[in-house]
Amino acid sequence: MTTRKCIWFAMLIAVLSLWCAFSATVTFSQDDDAWRTDVQGNLIIHTDRVTKEPIFIPLMVNGNRMEILAIRAMDSKVRVAFNTCQVCSGAPRAYFDPQEGGVVCQNCGNFFPAEQVGSAALGCNPLAVPGVEVTASGDIVIPAAVLMAHVKTFRNWKRGL
Repeated sequence: MTTRKCIWFAMLIAVLSLWCAFSATVTFSQDDDAWRTDVQGNLIIHTDRVTKEPIFIPLMVNGNRMEILAIRAMDSKVRVAFNTCQVCSGAPRAYFDPQEGGVVCQNCGNFFPAEQVGSAALGCNPLAVPGVEVTASGDIVIPAAVLMAHVKTFRNWKRGL
């Protein structure tokens, strides 16, 4: 029995080591100091930390995964959107990856310059975030209620990928 226990213990250590190694290499944003959530569940994006490289902010809202995308456009304004496409949002691949000067939808392949992120509506565009607030320091606040209201948009998001 002690040999069997040793084997199980070694397997457990191996699995935990692999899990730790995997979780340490998974990154969602280039700069974790660029955002935080407060005790009410509001998302606060520190605009002084957002660059022309998009930041993908992972969130868990009521046990559902979702992401916010933040990018600085050529006019120096920070644009935010849900990391899903208005038209493709029901598809598992309806998310954006960075491309020079903007983002590209992984479902339809359309490119969107940073200036269109979060500003264009009614079409194949990154889904704008309604109800965004700006603090006196210029930080962007996305209320928890807005995040909760859009959880269903991510129901198939990245499933099976």
